[in-house]
Amino acid sequence: MTNSLKVVILAKSYKNGGFCVGGLDMNTNQWVRIVSDDEESHGAVFHGSMKFQDGSYCQPLDVVRVPVLQELPGIYQPENVLMDRSRRWVKICEMSIQEVLAFHEPEIYRYLLGNSYPYITSDYIDRAGRSLILVKVQDFVITDAEHHKASFVYNTVRYENMSVTDPDYYTEENGMRIAQAALIMSLPDVPYNERYFYKFIAKIYPL
Repeated sequence: MTNSLKVVILAKSYKNGGFCVGGLDMNTNQWVRIVSDDEESHGAVFHGSMKFQDGSYCQPLDVVRVPVLQELPGIYQPENVLMDRSRRWVKICEMSIQEVLAFHEPEIYRYLLGNSYPYITSDYIDRAGRSLILVKVQDFVITDAEHHKASFVYNTVRYENMSVTDPDYYTEENGMRIAQAALIMSLPDVPYNERYFYKFIAKIYPL
């Protein structure tokens, strides 16, 4: 692969003291998850790695040139790409969520990441098929602010008790509602208690 990727960053969610960073390769329209070589954090990307020349930091909807070393697909995260921490990211421009949805239409599934539950077990993880998706949902509600849980409707099914890792929504109160939203959803690289892969709402974009 080339030594850099042009990526629109769509999610920058909390992960093990750093961030889980995912987006779309602007040349291929394929998902990429940017990971570091930090084994303790399971490849989290830290803030300093996302600092631009002008001192600002990468945010969702930024289009950036990310220096990379190699593709590094995981068993459960086939989109992983190893970043080169010795080189700086370069911001190219910004996009709106509407521009992103014109570039990459909301994905359509019967169920989100394998089923309609807040997790998928290790027995059925192959049903998920991927670890990053972009979908359009209705009636998004923060249902448990203390534990960062939400519900929403997708394909006439209400998804309950879904974990939110989007930092922008960590201080919202119970009952906060969005009529329609685009969600970036993600699966972890390892299961909880060796069995449960909890689904994360990594980014919320009101529409």
